[in-house]
Amino acid sequence: MRGSRPPLRRTQAERRAATRDALVRATVESLVELGYAHTTTQEVQRRAGVSRGALTHQFTSKADLVLAAVDHLYAEFSASVRAAAAELPEESVARVRLGVELVWQRFHGPLFVAAMELWTAARTDPELRAALLPHERRLGAQLRELAFEVFGEEVARHPAAESVYQVLLTSMRGQALTYALQPEASRSHFLQHWLTIVEALTPRPS
Repeated sequence: MRGSRPPLRRTQAERRAATRDALVRATVESLVELGYAHTTTQEVQRRAGVSRGALTHQFTSKADLVLAAVDHLYAEFSASVRAAAAELPEESVARVRLGVELVWQRFHGPLFVAAMELWTAARTDPELRAALLPHERRLGAQLRELAFEVFGEEVARHPAAESVYQVLLTSMRGQALTYALQPEASRSHFLQHWLTIVEALTPRPS
């Protein structure tokens, strides 16, 4: 067609970014579908549709690859939580109740499944464990800040907030693992316990 322009060619940086994104997304898919043991670099390369050289140029080890995948999932998780938190009411009691439910809902997605695979594998894989520990500490600190955004400033300022947050997080993690193995189990029982604990930090309006 006269006057039409040829499609713009991507820059080398854009091509590298697209390759990295394809590899990370393929890793997420493989971790969720196949588990850590069967998430090989060859499987990721096949799913991403890239060459071996393209993979090794981006990631030097399987540990680097899977940690990048969890970083990607956490970025998506954070964005979804912040978007949901922006819709929560300002009133503390209602915000806490809805906030607990919001956090609990996020323990059933691909981020938790991928993380669970890595925690289990790291027990007997020294290379993965060494890479995972500082990564987990950093993500844990970010998740704590995110939780306080969800629950609001009044709860975050409470002297017991840190202790309650740690109990809430570890309890939810343990229950989510149980439900991953027994999806038919009731989920309402523990949700009410968590609501009771966190609501204790929130003064009732006089």
